[in-house]
Amino acid sequence: MSRLTLTQRILGVILVIQLALLVALAAASLRNLRAEVGAELAAGVDTARSLVLATIGTLQTAVPPDRLMATLPERLIAPGDATITILDAREPVARQAQAAGTSPQSAPAWFARLIAPEPQETRLPVVIDQRMLGFVIIAPDASALIASAWGDIRRIVGLTAMAALLQGLLILWLTRRALHPVETISARLTELTQSQLDARVGPLPQPDLAPISRRVDQLAEALEQARTERERLQRQVVARADQERKSIARDLHDEMGPCLFGLRVEAEALRNSSDAPQIRDHADAITAIADQISRVNRALLDDLRPVPVGQLPLATVLTGHVEDLATRFPGHDIRMAVPPGIEEPDEATALTLFRILQEGITNALRHADARAIRVTLATDPAHWIMTVQDDGKGMAPGTAQGTGLSGMGERIALLAGRLDIRSDRTGTTLIAQLPRKPRP
Repeated sequence: MSRLTLTQRILGVILVIQLALLVALAAASLRNLRAEVGAELAAGVDTARSLVLATIGTLQTAVPPDRLMATLPERLIAPGDATITILDAREPVARQAQAAGTSPQSAPAWFARLIAPEPQETRLPVVIDQRMLGFVIIAPDASALIASAWGDIRRIVGLTAMAALLQGLLILWLTRRALHPVETISARLTELTQSQLDARVGPLPQPDLAPISRRVDQLAEALEQARTERERLQRQVVARADQERKSIARDLHDEMGPCLFGLRVEAEALRNSSDAPQIRDHADAITAIADQISRVNRALLDDLRPVPVGQLPLATVLTGHVEDLATRFPGHDIRMAVPPGIEEPDEATALTLFRILQEGITNALRHADARAIRVTLATDPAHWIMTVQDDGKGMAPGTAQGTGLSGMGERIALLAGRLDIRSDRTGTTLIAQLPRKPRP
């Protein structure tokens, strides 16, 4: 029962009720038929009895007593509801009176047993001049009545079955039509589970389902507002993080730069102040350490805040970075494709796109043994789409993402984007989608 649909359950309940009513109606009809057949048979027996008595009275004066019993079968015509049998006391064989007619059809035996009354016969002795000539036996014959009743029952059952079928089809159609809004509500809920939060049911004319549709639409609106608020907060988190990185980069540049410059000046002064080889060696070591710190500091600055991002058009920054990598790695074919006239994203999106390009190419060069790397930047009405594709050895199944890709995926998720990585033996393709936002 639990596997049946609501339509099937409703139709099943109605059919069960109809079947119960039909069974009750059939039982009552059979009981009435049995009583009617009994009454008809009793009337037929009375008619036959009157006919027999009248015929005997007529023959008693018309024929000799010895021929009366032989003449009765020829003169008597039994009515349709009874049989008349003549027993001549002088003959061992019973003779039947003529029947008024035969029924064109017969009923099944089980039906006849249901409505036929108990058989009872009437014996009329024929006595003339105190001499027993024989008997006339009148027995009820229900075959014609039962056949007629069976025909009526068949017609009624046929009409009832046709009416039940039409009623079932009508109920099925009406039920499906009435439950169609439920399917609509179910479809909208499915869309909501698939993050299609703009799905709405709309007003429904059914008073029972209208409150449900309103609640579903209110839920969708609440979820959409929550998603919008979440995206706003996530972008704030990314913007705050970028501001922190920018502040740290500025502090490193403003503080470390002068300190390193002063350290180099002091080391040079120390080197020039003495001709002692040991002091000169120490001065050179200090200068080398300062240079190493400067390189580390510059790498940190580039990682914390790529200088061109936000200052130059994004297409120029990305193309320039790819060209710089192609120059540094001449044995690799690294190319970038950007459609002309592409719009500028907001700062958080621009920085994220730069990080995606940077991380994708770095992974291809370090881990994939790729010889050719293709980067494309495109847009659709709702997204920025960046693709980084290489012809390397691909990622082995079950390989965990490194820190760079994991961090990039988290940043993309914070911007309500999506990162898709496809890899096989022919190479790896990284596809990142970020929502397009108008620049503030």
